Amino acid sequence: MTQETSDIIDELARRAYDVARPTSFKAYAVERVFRESVKAITEMSSARPSEDDAKLYVSGRIQKMVGRGEQVYIVSEEKSDYGGTVEERAERYADYFVEEVLHGVCDGNPSRLKRMSNNLADGFYAATLKLWREDRNEDEEGEQAEEQESGQAQL
Repeated sequence: MTQETSDIIDELARRAYDVARPTSFKAYAVERVFRESVKAITEMSSARPSEDDAKLYVSGRIQKMVGRGEQVYIVSEEKSDYGGTVEERAERYADYFVEEVLHGVCDGNPSRLKRMSNNLADGFYAATLKLWREDRNEDEEGEQAEEQESGQAQL
């Protein structure tokens, strides 16, 4: 991947992680949002779907997927980095996926997206695990700060 593509995949993972998080760190669960997005595009009847149709299909597929709770769970609005309802965050993710991945990286060609999907999924997997590690580190730092504050309060 070029630096530009890796930046796109990092941002895509960030947006997906703001909608739904994997219930485990098995590859299929981590890549689920991305893989469903690819399916939404490649299973469309049009060889080159309109941008609006593509965004609608990706957003709808993601919203249905997170509603079912299969291998991912919905991120609450309070824990969201971007804010808004899960539907709004799914639409924000879909917009980015279509604009930057389908049209940017894959030149609007669903068959090219399908051919590139395994390599892109590898990057998505790595970017998502990085986000998970960052979250875990922030949680640990927050717990340590709380322990220090409560210890000082007792003095």
